[in-house]
Amino acid sequence: MKYLHLFFKRISVLILFLLSIFIFTFESCESKQNKKLDPMEGVWELTHFYHTANGDTLIIDTKKTQHKIYLDGFVIWNVSPTSKTDEWHGFGTYSFSNDTITEKLTSMSNSMKSDNNTYIIPIELKKNIYKQINTYTANDTLYQNIEVYKKINQ
Repeated sequence: MKYLHLFFKRISVLILFLLSIFIFTFESCESKQNKKLDPMEGVWELTHFYHTANGDTLIIDTKKTQHKIYLDGFVIWNVSPTSKTDEWHGFGTYSFSNDTITEKLTSMSNSMKSDNNTYIIPIELKKNIYKQINTYTANDTLYQNIEVYKKINQ
């Protein structure tokens, strides 16, 4: 009788242990499935750059080297400088909603520092390509920098 009692006690402990592992595994899998995938997350490479003024294209550049990485709510990007340009980089947080990226930079090139380091960027996203358009005015001229990126980690 004593052995039978000990046997049932061990079996019940084993069953509780296996049940707790099953519940933990189930909840972990369920939370991963419920996590909404962020289509921006990944490594992006610039493929085309256009600079326009009042709708007229001033510059087309397909050789410019620029990368952006979006990961877990953070963004980091860099541009390889040419002999005629300054170094450009940025780091901070981002959010993506309704075809708009909002980047809040906390570290950036000196030439970018200002009182407002939040950039609201409308984009057009198609599977592994996106286009962003940065619009600004200076001296009554409407400028646009149009950047087209391709996802390189698929």
